[in-house]
Amino acid sequence: MERRRVRLQLIASSLVLSVAGCATQEWTSNILSKRHAEVDERFTEQGQRIDRVEHRVSTVEVKLSETRDQLRDVLAARPTTPARRAPPLAPPHRTGASARTLVAVVHVLFGFDRADLDASAQAALASIMQQLREHPNITLDLEGATDAAGKLDYNVRLSQRRVAAVERWLAERGVERARIVSSTSRGPVSDRSVRDSVKRRVMVKLMEVQ
Repeated sequence: MERRRVRLQLIASSLVLSVAGCATQEWTSNILSKRHAEVDERFTEQGQRIDRVEHRVSTVEVKLSETRDQLRDVLAARPTTPARRAPPLAPPHRTGASARTLVAVVHVLFGFDRADLDASAQAALASIMQQLREHPNITLDLEGATDAAGKLDYNVRLSQRRVAAVERWLAERGVERARIVSSTSRGPVSDRSVRDSVKRRVMVKLMEVQ
């Protein structure tokens, strides 16, 4: 009897270990499956972030190319007369009350309640810099503006900061202060037919000195 009892206990112990082993294996398999799912999800999120960054870069490149082409087309359509080129970015020579003619208008856009230059704004300014280098008789008029949200005095100050940001960016790249003939800050634009995103701007007028 004693020998039979011991044998039954050994068989029972073996069954318990076998069941425990199966449970442990199943638990381990579940953990690994969850880990694989988490890793796949992280890679998917990372891929989506990379796609968004690539899309933004592509958008800025397209805007820069479009602005540069528009300015080139406008300036190419104007008649040119042989003249000695002045040094790049030097202030244009003016005698007396020289006439100035509007050549093109470029909008440097800003974010809501922002006065810093993002990649799109810098791309627009880069196209203006190229025209200043290629056409020494071009000068600039700057006009800062905002949308109508908020108080009037705050928006006027915000438009001043936007103009100052554009002037600072140009000055840091060698543009003589004399080439910026006027800088105004109009504050909010009340025209409802204009989108708010377009109202948040510095309007840069490229003027040719005759």
